[in-house]
Amino acid sequence: MATKRRSLTTKKAVQRKERRAAFAETTPRAIKRAAGATTTSETPLHVRAPGLVLEDGLREYARQRTGFRIGKFGLEITRVSVRFEDISGPKGAPVYDCRIKVVLRTAPDVMVSQSDETQRAAFDKAVGAAERAVRRTLERKDRTAKRARAR
Repeated sequence: MATKRRSLTTKKAVQRKERRAAFAETTPRAIKRAAGATTTSETPLHVRAPGLVLEDGLREYARQRTGFRIGKFGLEITRVSVRFEDISGPKGAPVYDCRIKVVLRTAPDVMVSQSDETQRAAFDKAVGAAERAVRRTLERKDRTAKRARAR
């Protein structure tokens, strides 16, 4: 038990240093299983855009910006998925939808969706909403746990 506690303490210290770091592009499943709780730079973030050409540098921007916004919750996050979709209307005005799914270790998954005229603007709205939703979910989990211990 002492080795696990020391390991988690070490991970918390590392997470404090890299709380604004970018998420990893991929993490092999075997390493992920062995690692347990991972820091921000070890947590995978997948950017998907089926049938859509992404703006230049948007994948790297998404990794950096997501790390900056929700990296502070890195030890609670298992993986993050960012998906872009073109939802243009019949008149052809470009409208992009950005969905972000954050899989948490000890709480329900968080999924947010935002739309805008550019991919980057849709992403910026969605990552802000994801940060607020993750914070609310984790605070709710903490309040529930405190109530259960008080009984």
